[in-house]
Amino acid sequence: MRRFIYIILLLLTALLAAALVLSYLSVYVSPVRVWFLSFFGLLFAPLLLLNLACLLLWVVLRRWREALAPLAVTLLSLGFVRTLAHLPVGKKSAPAAETTLRLLTYNVNLFGLKRSYRDSPTYAQVANFINREKFDVACMQEFYVHNKVQSEQQFARKISGLPHRFVHYSRTQSNNQLGLATFSKFPIVGRGSIAFSSTTNAAIFTDIALSAADTVRIYNVHLQSIRFGDRERDLLQRENFWYDNKHDRSRVLWSATSKLKRAFQMRAQQVDTISKHIRRSPYRVVVCGDFNDTPVSYSYHTMRGSLCDGFMEAGRGLMSTFVSVVPSLRIDYILYSNYFRATVCYCPNLSLSDHYPLVCRLAEREN
Repeated sequence: MRRFIYIILLLLTALLAAALVLSYLSVYVSPVRVWFLSFFGLLFAPLLLLNLACLLLWVVLRRWREALAPLAVTLLSLGFVRTLAHLPVGKKSAPAAETTLRLLTYNVNLFGLKRSYRDSPTYAQVANFINREKFDVACMQEFYVHNKVQSEQQFARKISGLPHRFVHYSRTQSNNQLGLATFSKFPIVGRGSIAFSSTTNAAIFTDIALSAADTVRIYNVHLQSIRFGDRERDLLQRENFWYDNKHDRSRVLWSATSKLKRAFQMRAQQVDTISKHIRRSPYRVVVCGDFNDTPVSYSYHTMRGSLCDGFMEAGRGLMSTFVSVVPSLRIDYILYSNYFRATVCYCPNLSLSDHYPLVCRLAEREN
């Protein structure tokens, strides 16, 4: 019996170590080529914890050889852990006078209207937050106007401190318009959109003149959403989903898997397109937006490329940008050229959307 338990534990250890390695590979292999690897990337954090548990078990049992595999894959994960949890020991925030850009990226979730003006909209609260924080640039995803409630011009007047704007609507229905919006304190001297096929998700860019001789290109990105319906959300949120008979569980699982696969693959295609556009930029770049993917993913890894991540440079501890029971679900990002350095990066606890706003202050990097 003891021998049988030992073999089971050994097999479990090997399987968990292999699964964690597959999660590493998911950031390098496009889901268009091998889609199932993205599921392992999504499970990186629990897989890492399970491997740590295996390591602790074998250490307690003083089985040093058996502990080598979980030890090795855990050490290999340290680079990925830094994208999820960061403690900038010894780093000090730069004085406010050094700040070059005060940035906001925020998925405003249709300002609470949910495609209907029956709910209480959050236009005023979002505008008050932007005015209070005195941002230089505010990038918003799921920017939604319903002329019976609020027009683009009315909202722009609410944030008069950001007089320049570029709003791109990827969907228009009657008086309802949905898209991306970038508001700027500085003049916008160039603009454009990057359309994706078969979706309302998109990306836009604005060339912002900080001075007569200094222009920065700001990308505002909203990558493919998963678009779970009520059945799939029950799968994730309802504790009794697996115990009642109200659902065809196999059908719901298949539907959720299919939607995840489609989203993984569409995001990969979208991020490949944006990354090529970024590499051709004549200016230094800042990328703001909702990637709808975790840091251990092909989307994040490809988009980041040679850019810096505000959270990794100036964030602290764990950061959740999406309202969830998961303690660290970071799917919104601010990335930037190495010319800049982040002095502050955090998520205010503002409950006006299913996302939290992400704030970052950038300064010129010291030589």
